[in-house]
Amino acid sequence: MIVPKKILALVLSALPFQAHGQNCFNNQEFIFYRPDRTRNCNWITRKQDLVNQRRRNVCTSGSDVARNCVLACTGCTPPSSAVFTMTNAADGNEVVIYARDTRTGRLSYPRAFSTGSVGGDATLESPPDISLGSTDSLIVADNCVLACNAGSNSISSFEIIVKNGKNKLIEGFKRTGIVGSGGDVPVSIAYSNNADRIVYALNAGGPGSISGFILSETCVLDPITNSVVTLNQGSMEGGAPFFVSSPGQVGFTPDSDELIVTIKGIDGNPDGGGSITRFDVDGSTGLVSYPRYFGTGKDGIGPFSFDFDGDDNLIVAMAFGQSPPGTPNAGGVNVYNFVEDSAINFSLNDSASLRETATCWVRYSNGCVFTTNNASSSISSLSIENGNINLIDSQEVSGVNNPVDMSFSPDGKYLYALSTGHTSDAQPRIYVYDVSNSCGLAEVEVISNGLPDESTTVFGVVGLAVF
Repeated sequence: MIVPKKILALVLSALPFQAHGQNCFNNQEFIFYRPDRTRNCNWITRKQDLVNQRRRNVCTSGSDVARNCVLACTGCTPPSSAVFTMTNAADGNEVVIYARDTRTGRLSYPRAFSTGSVGGDATLESPPDISLGSTDSLIVADNCVLACNAGSNSISSFEIIVKNGKNKLIEGFKRTGIVGSGGDVPVSIAYSNNADRIVYALNAGGPGSISGFILSETCVLDPITNSVVTLNQGSMEGGAPFFVSSPGQVGFTPDSDELIVTIKGIDGNPDGGGSITRFDVDGSTGLVSYPRYFGTGKDGIGPFSFDFDGDDNLIVAMAFGQSPPGTPNAGGVNVYNFVEDSAINFSLNDSASLRETATCWVRYSNGCVFTTNNASSSISSLSIENGNINLIDSQEVSGVNNPVDMSFSPDGKYLYALSTGHTSDAQPRIYVYDVSNSCGLAEVEVISNGLPDESTTVFGVVGLAVF
C-alpha cells in the first residue's frame, strides 16, 4: 500500500520523540500568545477535555510551540537521563542537551538553551581544541546544571524538572539564574554532594581565585559572603600562552570536607611543575580555610584535571608527565595519597607514563581510569588497585579528534567523550563508548548534531556532564 506523503507526515508528527529524534520535554521558559493572555507549555495539557483541541490550535508542525512544547504537543515519553555540553560561543553561550537512552547509551537529537551570557575569553590565549584549559566548566549538581560563561565572568544555572516517581522522567528544563563568578574568567565548577549544597567556582584570570555559593533546591546560586580566596598567582613569565599554566580544576573530596585546586604552572611558568592546593571546608558556612600548598615539581608537569579512586586516592592527569612542557608522547598520570597534619600534604604513591601527548582529562569508575590525550587524539585506559596504577592500553581508542572532556553514565556502563575536531573539519563530536569489565572501550555512537563548528563558536565547544 502506498501512503500519501501528507498522511505519512501527519503520522510521523504524532509519534513519540524516540521515533523522530526529539528531546521529549517542555521548555519551561517558553511563552506564547493566545488572544486573551500569554501561555506556557503546561497550558496545553492543563484541562484533559481540551487537550486535543488545544494541540490542534497551537501545535502546528514547525511552529515555535511545537519545537518548545514537545511533551505537551505529542504526549511522548520523556527521557530519564540526559547528556549536556556547552557551545562556549563568543556571541552567546548555550547549553546543549541530548536525551540519553539508558539501555543502549545512545543520544537523541539535541536542543540548545541560552545561558544568557557569552563563552570563551581571549585572555587564556588557548586554541579551540582546549578552549578553557580546564575541566568541569559544565556540571550536573543533583537536579541542576551549572555552566561557566568565561567571557562574561558569570555562572548560569538551570533546573532539570523531573517528574516524581520510580523512573524520574525529565519533563522540562529552564534557566533559573545568572550570577557573577566572583572573579575573572571562570573555568571550572565544583559541587558538594552533601546536604549543604555548596558550590565553588574557579576563576583563571589575574592571580586566580575561588568563590563560594549555596545552591538552592530550585537551582539558584547565592554567593557566600567573604568566600572569595585569591590563588596568589604572579604574572606570566616567558611569553607562553596563559592556558599552559593557568588553573585547571576545582573539586571537592569524596567526603566534601576539603576542596582541591590544581594549577598547571607556578606564577605563569609550567617548567618546574604546577601545584595542588587543599582547603578545609566548613559545612555550616561554606567557607574554606587552612590552605595547604603542594608543588608537583619534576614529578608532574602540567597537573591538569583530577578524580578520586574507590579508596579516595587523588588521580591527577599530568599533561607532560615528567618532561618539559610541550614534549610529545610524555603524558602521564600520578596517584597521590593524602597526608594529614604534615607540611607535605600529599605523597606520590605511583605514576604511569602513557606515551601520549597532552594528557589533560582523567576519569575514574569501577577500578578503571581513562584519560583523553588531546594532541594525540586518543583515549588511554589504565587500571588502579590499592593506589597502584597500571597502563592497559595507551591508545585504547585512537582517532578521537582532539578529545577534551569526559563523563561516565551514572551506572558506569558508558563513557562519553567530547571531541573538538580541531585538526580536521573543525566539527565537534560526542563519542559514546561501552565500558567493559576489563577497562576496555567499544564504540557505540558518534554524534555531531547540535554542535556548532569553530567558525561559529570561535573559542570551541567545551564541557560534558551526564544526568
